[in-house]
Amino acid sequence: MRQATIQALKIHNLDLFTSDPEQEFLERVRGGHFFPDEADLLRLYDNLNVKYYCGALPNVRIEWSSRMKHAGKCIVSHLIIKLGMAYHKHYPEDIVDTLKHEMIHLKILNHGPEFKKEAARIGTTRFAKDYPGMLRGLRYLYQCPSCGETFPSRKRLRERSCGRCSKGKYDPRFKLKFIKRIDNR
Repeated sequence: MRQATIQALKIHNLDLFTSDPEQEFLERVRGGHFFPDEADLLRLYDNLNVKYYCGALPNVRIEWSSRMKHAGKCIVSHLIIKLGMAYHKHYPEDIVDTLKHEMIHLKILNHGPEFKKEAARIGTTRFAKDYPGMLRGLRYLYQCPSCGETFPSRKRLRERSCGRCSKGKYDPRFKLKFIKRIDNR
């Protein structure tokens, strides 16, 4: 069924429509009386897939997560995109932006230069905003031995290195050092 929908969208040039599905979605969310369910998100994904990738991205499952504190997550190996309910209750206008960001991860795993270029091409951000609930539950603080950047975490980290210094792949030279336990509940 979804393949047929994508094929139909490909056949009809989206520019011929009088309205942009992405803008329509944003206007509905900004109005305050609409919060999308997973079926709405899937329709939006299909439209964005056709608009920015000519329908080339794979079919995915999109889920709301009530446990996630951050904006979104793409589990490429299972073709699942999860959106954080708490984050988007604070910033409903960011739903489209987050979905586009996670769609890029289906092609590009880390946030390097290639990701930055693709994000600029499709008009999305690389990072989400902070909000009060995001910091709750952070218990550990780590630091990169090279650049000094700090990384708060909810759980103990084992083999993690600084993404910036290690260029997105684990490198023991940049293994994060445990600094202290923090109480931020």
